[in-house]
Amino acid sequence: MQAVAYSELSPLDLMKLCVWREARGEGVLGKRGVAQVIQNRANDPSWWGHDIRSVILKPWQFSSFNAADPNSEKWPVEGDPSFQDCADVCEAVATGKHEDITSGATSYYDISIPPPSWAANGSNVLTLAVGHLRFYKLAPVMVSDIDLGM
Repeated sequence: MQAVAYSELSPLDLMKLCVWREARGEGVLGKRGVAQVIQNRANDPSWWGHDIRSVILKPWQFSSFNAADPNSEKWPVEGDPSFQDCADVCEAVATGKHEDITSGATSYYDISIPPPSWAANGSNVLTLAVGHLRFYKLAPVMVSDIDLGM
């Protein structure tokens, strides 16, 4: 993949690049989880974006797209087997050929860093732990009889 402006990449190619930057050292399941988080966010438009492109390029959401991150300048070289894995995973996730192994996760983090506040404060629940990645979705809101005025 040649280094180009992100606007020149198709949404699928941008997803492949994102998964490669974020999870190239992970196994196929870790790569699949990252691709699924992107797809889950695109399928549920919110503050994080409304499609693949806006989800990936939303500032501070995928660290490899932050200007200060060393991965933001990395591009896969031709023949990189990790990139081929990422491409295969992204194509399968984008076309619905893979079930969602993350159970609806919309966030993840790498355990090489301290857990973000959203992972530790109960607002999100762990849905998948694979390799160095932990995947989360928003915790369900519990409603009691008191909340309903009963």
